[in-house]
Amino acid sequence: MAKRTRTPGSFSPEILRVLSSLALGMFLAALDQTVMSTAGATIATHFGQLSGQGWLLTSYLLASLITTPIYGRLSDGYGRKPLFITALTIFILGSMLAAVAPTFGVLVIARTVQGLGAGGLFSLAFAVISDLVPPRERARYILVFVVVFGSSSLLGPIVGGVIATQNSILGIVGWRWIFILNVPIALYAILRAARFLHVKQKLHKDRFDWWGVLLFSISVLTLLLLIQNLNSVAMRPWRIFLVISIVASFAAFIFVERSLGDAALTPIHFFTNRLFTVTLVASTVSGAAMLIALVVIPLSVQVVQSKTPAIAGLILLTMGFGNLFGSGLASRSVAKTGRYRWLSTLGLSAFAVGFAILFASSGLTSIVVSVIIIGFGSGLVTQFGSVVAPHALGERHRGSGSAINTFARQFGGVLGSGLSLATIFQLWTIRGGVSVTTVTHAGSALRNLSQLARHDFISAAKPVYLTTALILLAVAALTRLIPDEKFEHAEASPL
Repeated sequence: MAKRTRTPGSFSPEILRVLSSLALGMFLAALDQTVMSTAGATIATHFGQLSGQGWLLTSYLLASLITTPIYGRLSDGYGRKPLFITALTIFILGSMLAAVAPTFGVLVIARTVQGLGAGGLFSLAFAVISDLVPPRERARYILVFVVVFGSSSLLGPIVGGVIATQNSILGIVGWRWIFILNVPIALYAILRAARFLHVKQKLHKDRFDWWGVLLFSISVLTLLLLIQNLNSVAMRPWRIFLVISIVASFAAFIFVERSLGDAALTPIHFFTNRLFTVTLVASTVSGAAMLIALVVIPLSVQVVQSKTPAIAGLILLTMGFGNLFGSGLASRSVAKTGRYRWLSTLGLSAFAVGFAILFASSGLTSIVVSVIIIGFGSGLVTQFGSVVAPHALGERHRGSGSAINTFARQFGGVLGSGLSLATIFQLWTIRGGVSVTTVTHAGSALRNLSQLARHDFISAAKPVYLTTALILLAVAALTRLIPDEKFEHAEASPL
């Protein structure tokens, strides 16, 4: 296809066609990640498994986390298009199985299959844009993904709540439509990908690192299991075995990856690249800070301000405005100047300011201001990581760079939210304000807790806010090690 000239700042029609199928895939993956926050209880109750509702989200999240870097590595050797279509196909199969699941166990398996597909939908979208668009212009196209991901993440709880409350739609149990509706959208995305997703890519095939995948999966699964159950009494006897498993599997993983060199799932030499390594640290820490804000702030609004969950959700919506402004500023600035280091430094500093405000004041106005500032910081750092990570490793490893950065951001989120909640609940219990069991079963009654319990929550949350702010400032300082270079208008593979 002949390359068309276009005015600076305009979007290529050819790339926008490609972007439509990528955005549809990301929309579905993000929507199904958050839809269980409101629909999970209804679905689990349908099967008489209310106590196990967490598995509907955990199974999806773990599967997508583990497969994210695998898709990136495979796409460098076998092409973005076949891997993206494969991810969509797996997602459809999982959705179909979930829609007809006869038991709760089958539904959890179906959610796992969905997650196996979602890992590719998250990571390959950024890799494709990195193939097609010069670094200076990538942030403008990635802005579309930021908007799609943000809107679908916010729509998920709303869609889940509305559909799950319907006893029956067209003679089918209401909640099953959450999965049925995925199928035609994903099929349409496959058709558009088959027609428009053509990437000129030099393939670099290596033997697949199965041992690396196995050891990586064990390391991630055991670490997340440990983090998510830090306050669980039932898991206490198993913690030492989990720690041993984490250390042993990770050490074995490093040994295998080092021995395989460039054929490894995650070649060790990637981390000798200062730009790539600092980018991963920034993405991990910002992902952690974002999820800490998303889980702790709504809890604070209900406990300290005595507001309803709906009000807490509306306050979080303001984060979207800050995120959109930060992403838009980043995309315009990078396209105009080509400079990118300031995105990470300013973004992480904004994160830190947001958490410092939460540490200094628990007032409602302070919370709203902090949420907007945190959203702004997230927009900047997300753009930084998405643009810089694939660029840092060069053309040969663009897919891996993009996927590892996506994994780092999501893994940081899971790690940060788990550690922060465990810390807050532990300190809250020690101070005598409330027990973890009370909070777990309080529901909407959180806003009716005693004044003492509210005061103790503030005392328990402040160390988390302060620690998070200090870590963010430290990483912001670390980003100054990145050379203050700029992107040129080259380095892209035309359609």
